[in-house]
Amino acid sequence: MGRKVTYCLSYPIVLTRLCVNRCGYCRFPIAGPERLPSLRVVRRHLREAARRGATQIELIAGEGISNDPDILTTVRYYGFASYQSYLTRILQMIEATNRRSHLFSLLNLGPLSLAELCLMRSYLCAVRIMLESADPALEFREAHLHSPHKSPDRRLEAILRCGKAGVPLTTGILVGIGESAASRTIAFDIIGRAHARYGHIQAVRIQMFHPAPATPMESFPQVGDDEFLEVVASARRHFGPDMAIQVSADEHPGLIGRLLDAGVNDFGDLSLRRPPSPHLSFDDLLERMAAETQAHGLALTRRFPVLGPYCTARWYPGGFPERIPYARAWMFAPAR
Repeated sequence: MGRKVTYCLSYPIVLTRLCVNRCGYCRFPIAGPERLPSLRVVRRHLREAARRGATQIELIAGEGISNDPDILTTVRYYGFASYQSYLTRILQMIEATNRRSHLFSLLNLGPLSLAELCLMRSYLCAVRIMLESADPALEFREAHLHSPHKSPDRRLEAILRCGKAGVPLTTGILVGIGESAASRTIAFDIIGRAHARYGHIQAVRIQMFHPAPATPMESFPQVGDDEFLEVVASARRHFGPDMAIQVSADEHPGLIGRLLDAGVNDFGDLSLRRPPSPHLSFDDLLERMAAETQAHGLALTRRFPVLGPYCTARWYPGGFPERIPYARAWMFAPAR
């Protein structure tokens, strides 16, 4: 990854909060839209994302819902035979945005079948599926007791399917949900072996658990900053200098300098739809990122949802011969 630190301006669209999982730390299924938006609504979001200067459209939905009766009823009402064909049409809309928009897709929908990935491959830029943990004991604790899709085996299968389909993938772990310290190293080994097999893991994301109200783990203590930073540093040691180690800057605005010291070289997807915190504006966060990276002798640059080494016709066929080359000069200009 060289001397660059990257980030992506993201416009997230929550398609639905229906989800088969009930993770003990997650408020996602508790409140919010359950009905899938129409294509007209999605187009309105794409126009707004382009107006705000977004790079990435992150499509977010719950897991294991493709055969849910409400989902099937809705997509058929919109004129689609399946949830997958509905998603494919949205990806086609993103790919069809004009050259000045520079909108690219990231799917954050949980595990997808190999058939789904292959059908969407021509229009799909990148995918995020978190391994979350390699500790099987979490299946019997608050974290994943009611989350059938969160077993380490099922997460690994989903990660490997992305490799078989040749889709660039961001994966990683969630720190502090009750996993053992030893299992974090095991998780890195699992990710490393998957990457050695297919070469498709573009970034390893380290995410900290934050207690959320109205969840079973709302009183669960979170790890301290020092422990979190040591996990980040251990990821850098484990994966070496060439892997992108990702931590979202908007989740840790006070730790940017220490994260760079620990080995972070990607600040993740910065949402244009919400401020980093009530006391920090989006512009202030960018200025802080730029100042810290400059102080470390690094260059802060914007990126696509697919990271630099994967901006090739092999890994992102939909981006060539026109989309990425036209957008590259604008996208990789140093942050101001």
